[in-house]
Amino acid sequence: MSCTTTKVGTNLIDTEMSEVPHTLPDARTICSYYLEGRCRFGEKCHNVHPAGVVPARVTKPKSVVEREPQENNDKKPPLKTAGDVRKRIQWDPDLPKEHFTVGYLDRFTGVVEKPFTAFTWEHLSMVDLDQLAVPQHRIQYYKYKDVKVWDKRERLDLVFGSAGGNSTIREVIQRVEEELAENMCVSDDPDYGNNLQIEGT
Repeated sequence: MSCTTTKVGTNLIDTEMSEVPHTLPDARTICSYYLEGRCRFGEKCHNVHPAGVVPARVTKPKSVVEREPQENNDKKPPLKTAGDVRKRIQWDPDLPKEHFTVGYLDRFTGVVEKPFTAFTWEHLSMVDLDQLAVPQHRIQYYKYKDVKVWDKRERLDLVFGSAGGNSTIREVIQRVEEELAENMCVSDDPDYGNNLQIEGT
């Protein structure tokens, strides 16, 4: 019985194959991509590429874009990072580290100010738990005495003069010291209090 089933099965296959009409090469469809000049298969294409037809050349339209220099440049100049400012304060011998203050963002209390010398500036993985170390992305500003010299949010940089600033840290220190000296001279003047009373009346 199994022999007859296989015979019938093979006969079915033979009849199914013979029922499929065999297409002649001329009856195949013409490659529409060939007519447009965009067939990427070439001679391996399953569709017909007629010999008498010259494919149209497809040229990509060249977009003519004349770029004029932008008169209104809205891009802000780059701001030096908190790490760059820290390195400058740390390694410049002319900058008194003890007069600088760091404002950093604490996770729980908000912005906290600490003296620059209170921090351990080693890599965070090298620092013990009892040492003060802050990731540099948390630093919000640096102050010299009570004057901000670098601020991330205000884009202020008086240390290097980046972000469009014209003054540098040496000029700022000189100006702050002159203002403090003026205030000290005025407060040491014995007539300072009398002058205030006279001006007030």
